[in-house]
Amino acid sequence: MNPRGGEGAEIVYSLRNDDTLANMALDNIGAAGQIKRKAYQRRLPENPNKDYYYILRETGNVEPILVEYGFIDNVKDANKLRNNLEEYVEGVVKAIADYTGYKYTPPGVNNDATTYTVQRGDTLYKISNMFGLSVQELKDLNNLTSDVLKIGQVLKIVEESYPNFEVTSYTVQKGDTLYGIANRFNTTVDILKQINNLTSNTLYIGQVLQVPTTNTNLPENNQPSTNDYYIYTVQKGDSLWLIAQKNNTSVDDLIKLNNLTSTVLQIGEQLKIPTSNSTPSNIYIVKKGDTLWSIARENNISVDELKKLNNLTSNLLSVGQELVLS
Repeated sequence: MNPRGGEGAEIVYSLRNDDTLANMALDNIGAAGQIKRKAYQRRLPENPNKDYYYILRETGNVEPILVEYGFIDNVKDANKLRNNLEEYVEGVVKAIADYTGYKYTPPGVNNDATTYTVQRGDTLYKISNMFGLSVQELKDLNNLTSDVLKIGQVLKIVEESYPNFEVTSYTVQKGDTLYGIANRFNTTVDILKQINNLTSNTLYIGQVLQVPTTNTNLPENNQPSTNDYYIYTVQKGDSLWLIAQKNNTSVDDLIKLNNLTSTVLQIGEQLKIPTSNSTPSNIYIVKKGDTLWSIARENNISVDELKKLNNLTSNLLSVGQELVLS
């Protein structure tokens, strides 16, 4: 910690290194809410060829940085360090992971990046901000009716999606069984349990289930495999011609693949796009487990930039959705 009444974070880096890692760490501390002062080098007065600090001077062939998160004798900084030090430290950890080429995973995030485990000190606001969601979207994803969280609670951070088929709602009637519902909708009991996160076969009258609207067992003989196409969600301003141009295919191919009887599209409509055609380098296709936060991080842009480029008003994504990156 710094003394002498200043405010904000500083990072000292070694004379033998450049400022890349130091500035990455400082930027992340700033993003966590602390004032950024500077990243700099300091020389030993009696020998300007040596680092001033022993910890930088005598650490061998490594790339050390000395992080001063704030001024302990500044009331504002003292409060920030008391409440937010873990976030500042985590920003440095992320910078090191990004700088060295390792995949960074925030504390509490499961490996599949679809859930987050609540940590001590977490709030809905903090978690939603971490993953580029609004508090309301996070509450909707998890059917939360209050803002109270428990340590160890597992939250969804992405909406579950099932790319191989569309789903609709079905309300359980008297006499229904999972087997009977599966037969009615031409699917299997296992798929129904997977979609609805069921751990038993017990149903109750009035229960609302998600059920497939198409055959989920095997593709029909004349249908392409899902390996031959991906799903694109129609955005505002889209037309078949624009989508075809963007994906290096033709309008006729899109009409045939999607069995379209009209060229009129609806926002939110899902289209199959042939995967045999190359995707432009500035287009990203959303995969299961993706979030705006993870996509922005991987492509070195901010969530706000990503939303602005794609005219997004929500942080929720669907598998197969195309996002413009530049």
